[in-house]
Amino acid sequence: MRTKRNQKNARPTRWQPSHESDELVFAVCDRFLKQLGITAKNRSLEPEEAMELPREEKKGAAASVSHWLKEHWGRPDLNREKIYPLFWEAAQRGFLLLQPPMEKLLADRIGKQYQITDSTRHIKVVNSQQGEVAAKHVAAAAADIVVDLIEQVAQEKLSKVKRGDPIPPVHLGMGAGYATMLVAQRIARRVGSGVKLPPLVLHAISAGGFLANEPQKAPATYFSYFDRNFLDVECVTLFTETVVWKEDYDKIKLNPGTRRAFERKDEIDIFITSLAAAHHEHGLLEQFIESLVKEQLLDPKTLENMYKSGWIGDVQFSPYSQDGPLHDICPVQAVTLFELEELVAFSQKPGKYVVLTAGPCGECGASKQEALIPLLKNEKLKLWTHLITDTRTAKQILYGKE
Repeated sequence: MRTKRNQKNARPTRWQPSHESDELVFAVCDRFLKQLGITAKNRSLEPEEAMELPREEKKGAAASVSHWLKEHWGRPDLNREKIYPLFWEAAQRGFLLLQPPMEKLLADRIGKQYQITDSTRHIKVVNSQQGEVAAKHVAAAAADIVVDLIEQVAQEKLSKVKRGDPIPPVHLGMGAGYATMLVAQRIARRVGSGVKLPPLVLHAISAGGFLANEPQKAPATYFSYFDRNFLDVECVTLFTETVVWKEDYDKIKLNPGTRRAFERKDEIDIFITSLAAAHHEHGLLEQFIESLVKEQLLDPKTLENMYKSGWIGDVQFSPYSQDGPLHDICPVQAVTLFELEELVAFSQKPGKYVVLTAGPCGECGASKQEALIPLLKNEKLKLWTHLITDTRTAKQILYGKE
């Protein structure tokens, strides 16, 4: 039992913004941003006009919010010094989501240069060119587009059902990799910040990463971002190896862990994926092949032979060259619901959408512009309906390397 002396000398419990409720944290954030706008507007007033402002509007944003909390929440303990920690707490909880600005002129120029006139294909260029930071901005913009598409597909489906029937879910297919992981995080955060979405069915397009220390790159792991407490979600995972020997591929598709995923792939409405560049250390396919070479399971010249075949990039571990998809250039094959030709056909179906993030590498900021160009100019590789990239990559594909 604590003695009176110990009680007297005991330190008071330190206040932590993480202990506050979502309701209060969000209210502080909302009030703070509004107050910033009022303060900025008041600074443009003439001195005589400023003198006539109410006393409350003459305070700084933090002081004003602190006074508001005292008056309306009964929290005199939340002084202005504690407003900023609450603001950062709001960001930590996903209540603050910045929307990256777009560069329409660059997007229009890309469409014109590569003669993309199909009205069902959309190019978005995010005004960001800071390497790996730009990758996050591209993913954020892609996620916002996906949210809009989910709502669009939901309305289209709802218009076809009879009154009283259950709301049909929207099926979202997710590929593996760091970029798609960022998209999934952003979508989930938008839901957590108040965006209402219809029931979703999440499909894993591939098994995902193979590195034991990078499980977050596998779709089955970032499905967990969609907390069942705030969203009606069903998951269709793909339990199998990332890459298998070609001669085993047809058998693998019939296994219990994969059969159901392949049977349901036609239900997918929106496909989210990214691309990887050849000759790049963070490309998952390249890393996997290198690991097999080190384990002496593949010929040491496997990668060299793939480069000689014209390998320039891959989508969902499926390699391609300037001329189109590459087949039989490697003795192993990725287990994916859609081969490149199938993905091209999928993107051309009414009501089906493929959102392709094409920014820089999210881990090192390296450009993927050489791998992106064939996806713009080759009809055999136009597998996207929505392509999102950054300003640096856009300028590189328009004007060459900077």
